Amino acid sequence: MVELSRWKRFVAAACAIVVLSMTGPMARGGSPPSDDYDFDFVTIGDPGNRATLPEEGNPLFVDSHVPRGSVGYVYRMATTEVTVGQHFEFVQAYAPRYFELTGDTIASPDFTGFSISAGFSGTFIRPGISPDRPTTMSWEYAARYVNWLHNGKADSVEAFETGVYDTSTFTQNPDGTYNHQESHAPNARFWLPTRDEWIKAGYWDPEKNEGEGGYWLFPNSSDIESVPGLLPEEGGERNAGPAGSVFPLDAGSFDDVLSPWGLLDMAGGEAEWTETVAGDPERRVLLGSRWSQDSYQDEFFPLDIIGSGISRSALIGGNGLRIAAAVPSSTVLSTLMAGSLLFMRRRR
Repeated sequence: MVELSRWKRFVAAACAIVVLSMTGPMARGGSPPSDDYDFDFVTIGDPGNRATLPEEGNPLFVDSHVPRGSVGYVYRMATTEVTVGQHFEFVQAYAPRYFELTGDTIASPDFTGFSISAGFSGTFIRPGISPDRPTTMSWEYAARYVNWLHNGKADSVEAFETGVYDTSTFTQNPDGTYNHQESHAPNARFWLPTRDEWIKAGYWDPEKNEGEGGYWLFPNSSDIESVPGLLPEEGGERNAGPAGSVFPLDAGSFDDVLSPWGLLDMAGGEAEWTETVAGDPERRVLLGSRWSQDSYQDEFFPLDIIGSGISRSALIGGNGLRIAAAVPSSTVLSTLMAGSLLFMRRRR
């Protein structure tokens, strides 16, 4: 029955691609990006994978029994988190509008993160900070960042404020509730991944359980937590260690610690924003641990175990992000056909 179910998924997805390839790509309604800029993307296939089972969640979290991780379409995820250097280009582009709107003379870390300084006198990466380390910003500015990517990094107001997330919805009602757009536009080229997209990319392995598929406990293709606090050459496996040490290292430094799909730094680096709402639209789900969370903290609050997650205000910075992207139809079709051929070989 399991084999038949997977076969039906492959056939259904392949048939959908044959139809959709005539009109556009099969992603979450997205359009294929004309330029990936300097991002390295991985295609996440196996559409229609099962969700997590109750026993596969993190028992320390009250909603760990809720099924997660099932995604019915093919999409892409960036191999690493957005870096300081990538963020800096956005800060330079958006800074004039930021100062015009806020009237401030020094930009808030919600916009720049803690590695970039911006003011009327200019913008720069702080001394001693590597441009390749993971960056942080608020969810609202992460939304503007993907708007800018979606719009080809155009130099216009609309390029930052519309396209994927409509920032005119970033308002508060008299009763204290918020109106933030909950999910990305159907034609998005880039977006902030949903919780299910992030979990699938980090934990779902189509080859697990003799090809039936399954979830690993941690996002390193293992049921054993990756080792923090050590450099790669010392046996470290995660971009995390005590404050005041050499951490965080550059994104992708632990290049032999991969999710089942080949993503890096799903644990460590920075906790990552997702699109998924946590109650009020102003609060969004964060997944993954950050560089300052070493093994001592993880012993009591293991954020890297599947099913973990916390929420944060979209207005507050201090968190990282990883970009999701649409997939050209030709790529989706080849991915599905390769999976179908592999499945048929296993059956034989």
